[in-house]
Amino acid sequence: MNIFKLAAISSLILPATAMVALAAGPNPAFKARHDNFERMGKATKSTFDELKKPAPNVKLLQANSNVIAAAAPKVKGFFPKGTGPEAGVKTEALPVIWERNADFNAAADKLVAAANNFKAVAATGDLAKIQPAAGALGGSCKNCHDTFRKPRK
Repeated sequence: MNIFKLAAISSLILPATAMVALAAGPNPAFKARHDNFERMGKATKSTFDELKKPAPNVKLLQANSNVIAAAAPKVKGFFPKGTGPEAGVKTEALPVIWERNADFNAAADKLVAAANNFKAVAATGDLAKIQPAAGALGGSCKNCHDTFRKPRK
């Protein structure tokens, strides 16, 4: 095959490849991030709903603590450059995540510590200790939401 035919074929293939990549959708980090926060949010909501009951189900609290503790460490990795509002995809993530990334990472580390503490305390089954550990976890979540997430209406 001569060089001119090869160049002609390449000029057709490269744009087609780029169009397929664009059609494949946005960075997969968006879906992974959303799914992780959904899991964590459902488990957190279930925890606080359960703690409002006169006799909370400790097994459910322990299961929720496992979900939260597994999801929390992933948070820092779900915000690579290019996955903010500038990507043109609907996101609740505020630009401050990337502008003050060290602050975001410190808040994510606090979330991990609170999630691990909640898991350890939930494992004891002691409701008198579970309640404040859940409260600290909720405070850690609120800290990030107040600073790094668009307010929900």
